[in-house]
Amino acid sequence: MPSRLTPVRSRKLGDLVIQQIQEKISLGIFAPGAKIPTEPTLMAQLGVGRSTVREAIRVLVSAGLLEVRQGDGTYVLDRTTGHEPLEYRLRRSTAEEIREVRRIIEVETARLAAQNRTPADIDTMREALEKKRTARAAGDSHGYVTADIAFHTAVAAASGNGLLADLYRSFSMVFQDFLDILIADRGVNQYQDRIHHGLLDAIADKDPDKAVSFAMEALDRTTSDAKALEDR
Repeated sequence: MPSRLTPVRSRKLGDLVIQQIQEKISLGIFAPGAKIPTEPTLMAQLGVGRSTVREAIRVLVSAGLLEVRQGDGTYVLDRTTGHEPLEYRLRRSTAEEIREVRRIIEVETARLAAQNRTPADIDTMREALEKKRTARAAGDSHGYVTADIAFHTAVAAASGNGLLADLYRSFSMVFQDFLDILIADRGVNQYQDRIHHGLLDAIADKDPDKAVSFAMEALDRTTSDAKALEDR
């Protein structure tokens, strides 16, 4: 993979700059102990202003990934001695890592939700799906994605495992950015409604096997769409 960064174009420039630098660190392109490109170089490669680069560096310093040495430059810290928050670690994950972890989390939460759900959990899931329907009818892609995340978060909460639910919430903050891009590019697919209502019914019926089947189908469909987007 080339060490050169690529320009970003988004209203969330700072987040995308952080994500690109984090990815280079994760892949070892910006290795522990190495100096990252200078501020002017980062500005040129990323196509952003000085303030955006400085804010990204500040965030990564706070996360324990970088160290600014006055008069010398900015260096990558040894991650074995750092204390990187989970959110920052997730944000420098590769697309394939995200897909793999998402499959592990969502399949298991679907199984546990079908075993442990309460009537209140089912009501929360139904409410999220109704908000998805409303957002879709209004052409509100971001609202649709937000409701989609709320649905899966409700499934995770229904698992009865608080730690698993917290992990999904942290993970979803990163995944939401990706879904916003995917939905904006490819639109909402008809299969999503069928699969999510099927998943809800399976959980309501306390059928773990069927819940897992719907969860895996949803992941396979999203993965297919994502790879088509990446290959463009």
